[in-house]
Amino acid sequence: MKRGVIIKKKIHHPFIYFFFEPNTVIVYKIETQIYLTVYDLRKHDCDIYKINAAIDFEYFHHENYEPAISYSYFINVDLMVEIVEEINLVIQDYLRKNFQKPEGPYHIVCFESTAGSLNVGLPRPKTVIAIPDNLSYGPLGKLDKKEDRKIREEWLYENINDELEEGIYTCKFSNSLRQIEDISESVPIYLWCGNNAAEQIGLRFMMYLLRKKKNTIYLLGDQIEEKKADISFTSQMDSKQIKSLFERNKESRQLSLEERSYYSEEWLKLIERMEVLRIWNDGEILGVPESFFDSLILETLEGLHAKQTEKDFIPVGEVIREMLISSEAKINLFFLEYRIRQLIYNGSLYIKGIPKSIDRYKVKLH
Repeated sequence: MKRGVIIKKKIHHPFIYFFFEPNTVIVYKIETQIYLTVYDLRKHDCDIYKINAAIDFEYFHHENYEPAISYSYFINVDLMVEIVEEINLVIQDYLRKNFQKPEGPYHIVCFESTAGSLNVGLPRPKTVIAIPDNLSYGPLGKLDKKEDRKIREEWLYENINDELEEGIYTCKFSNSLRQIEDISESVPIYLWCGNNAAEQIGLRFMMYLLRKKKNTIYLLGDQIEEKKADISFTSQMDSKQIKSLFERNKESRQLSLEERSYYSEEWLKLIERMEVLRIWNDGEILGVPESFFDSLILETLEGLHAKQTEKDFIPVGEVIREMLISSEAKINLFFLEYRIRQLIYNGSLYIKGIPKSIDRYKVKLH
């Protein structure tokens, strides 16, 4: 078992050859037209070959060699991400040269769950792209650049208990950017955005990414009329509601050049700010201290303790559910769990169990 860095690569479509010093070649066969993630690469069986020297790689063709049997090559997460990026670049180039782009409209949303509802509810042909992240918390930065995405991923991986494997975030985010880059300028684009910090920030990021596109762009989401259902996130709508909203408003909210420029510039202003938590208040994105919801967490625990005959530990999932039900604030459950752990670390709460995930531990007030 060995580890290393990519020294050279070579394309022999549908195969990609990766050379690692001193004499190892890993061969990946492209079997999909969909961009990959680290998870996909882990599931894929790659053949490993041994060559005599680096110069032999120039003439390497896997059909002229026998795979190395019982030989493994250790690849760390960063290197896997690099390999996935290289494979996806090849897939992107192949698609551009050999396939027509979809004729239907493009829909861009925040959250993969929202993308699922749109895929079911909206008529074909269409393409749905999801920004796979909640931008209301964590450092922002120039997320169209891999260096800043890496900084954000490290913060999320170290603080947020969403059980996302290391490296998956970077791949998914890069793939979304690649899909947006691939959009043909001959089709309309629909941006979906609810009245919450995550989607409002996402809207500004989307417009920044689309700033050079000539497409007609429509905004959907602020026409939501189901007030009784208290819908503030696009993901709260089912596929029928999505379809109804689209049919009623698909051409009613075309963004002007001035609006497009405004949202793009707003993104640039947002990434200059250093806060880790952002909320949506009276039509404005506000930066607030990380501890903004801490008092609400403690008040919620006091209320739950008051219902007990004797103060005892309460499952963290129960605390968070109570907060999400009783509070009007649009709070992300993973960020709440992060703040509960911070209250444990600073001595405000007792803990029972292991804080590996929301359902693995309990807390109580001192």
